[in-house]
Amino acid sequence: MELEEMQAAWSQMSQELEKQKQLTDEIILKMTQQKYTSQWNKIMTGEKIGSVICYGALIAILFNFEKLDTLALQLSGALCVVILGILPIISLQTLRAMKRVNVTTMNYKETMETYAKGKKNFVNFQKLNIALSFVFMLLTVPVSAKLLNDENLFETLDPKLGIAAPFMLAFFGLLIWIVTRWYKSVIRNSDAILQEVEE
Repeated sequence: MELEEMQAAWSQMSQELEKQKQLTDEIILKMTQQKYTSQWNKIMTGEKIGSVICYGALIAILFNFEKLDTLALQLSGALCVVILGILPIISLQTLRAMKRVNVTTMNYKETMETYAKGKKNFVNFQKLNIALSFVFMLLTVPVSAKLLNDENLFETLDPKLGIAAPFMLAFFGLLIWIVTRWYKSVIRNSDAILQEVEE
């Protein structure tokens, strides 16, 4: 009788320990998911603010498009509108793909496959974004000069532009460097967070 009681008690303890282990695993996965999501929410917030600014600039160019009175200015303005319209959409889509990673509902293999695919798209988009941002910066100068000062830089090559250009390039380079470091930091942190799941 005592042996049967001991076996029953042992069996009950094993079941309770298994339940506790499952509960602990669930809590760990939820905390991991929360840390992962938090990393990408930081970028998402910044990108949403950037998107609002982009669409504000796009609307401003469209409402003042008639002021762009030469073919060169119209072409520059149209390219600015295209870049301002497309980049925020692609950016938010790549970030949503990163946020689709869910360690609480996916197994480890699915998690890592989804993450690897999203990460590749995100990194490739950032490379494209840097190139297009540089082109956009160059296009913005004559468009802004015309819309804000009614000055056509294609006709009046102002020497001030030659002085301002290196400062603009330096500012652009610094901005890209800061953003790229921040994004790389988020990717490294995400890699480390997901690595914990495997362990």
